[in-house]
Amino acid sequence: MKCDMHIAVCDDNIADRKQTERLLGRQSDRFFKENGGRLYLDSYGNVEALMRYPQMYDALFIDMTSAEPTGFEVARLLLNVGVVRPIILVVSSIDYRKQYAESGINVPNILFLDKPIKVAELTAIMDEIRKIKGAPTPTMEIRSKNGTVYAKNDEIVCVKKKGAELFIYMEDGNILSIIDDIYNFYDQCAVFPQICPVNDNALINVNHIQKTSFGKVTMDNGEVIGVSFIYRNSISQAKELINNESN
Repeated sequence: MKCDMHIAVCDDNIADRKQTERLLGRQSDRFFKENGGRLYLDSYGNVEALMRYPQMYDALFIDMTSAEPTGFEVARLLLNVGVVRPIILVVSSIDYRKQYAESGINVPNILFLDKPIKVAELTAIMDEIRKIKGAPTPTMEIRSKNGTVYAKNDEIVCVKKKGAELFIYMEDGNILSIIDDIYNFYDQCAVFPQICPVNDNALINVNHIQKTSFGKVTMDNGEVIGVSFIYRNSISQAKELINNESN
């Protein structure tokens, strides 16, 4: 079965980061030969950039040693924002295994890999990541005025932009309000292929469409949203993406 994966590397040692990128690139070649899947890699040298949209990744390789937060604290941050995919602490000058054992944290998605990275050990880690991909439920952090919500699966029905605010209509009937650009929010929705734009000020979840008519869609919560001409193919493309990921 085809299995695309999105991987993040966060390492403040430039040489080590480049080496990890090269090794993961070879894994990408192996994945393609075995099942036609692609491995997409994003590489970071600082935590702030990584923490923008960490939920979009299928796995995250972390080793930060030169400044706070160091690797294990980064793992804590990722857990705190709802990351359920594998977090691989790559052990170099800091003994992450010891820190993990002493922390009292007991979660299944913390893994360890030693530097210098051995190809066989990386291959075993990647096979484990591929095995569990799709088992944990991806989540998306939404920091609204009334608190933080971790949206899962089809919990987002649609999103409307009004002025500087985005109003996020949830499956349970709640409406969350945040200050954000709709394009930035759509980027964060990468974990949910069922969400697509239908005009410059609205996103919809195609799994919540009740009825489609000329120039508009009616959602199952009763919201009627216009579909602009330039976005006329977005719905079909989202449905195709969902089908491809399920095959």
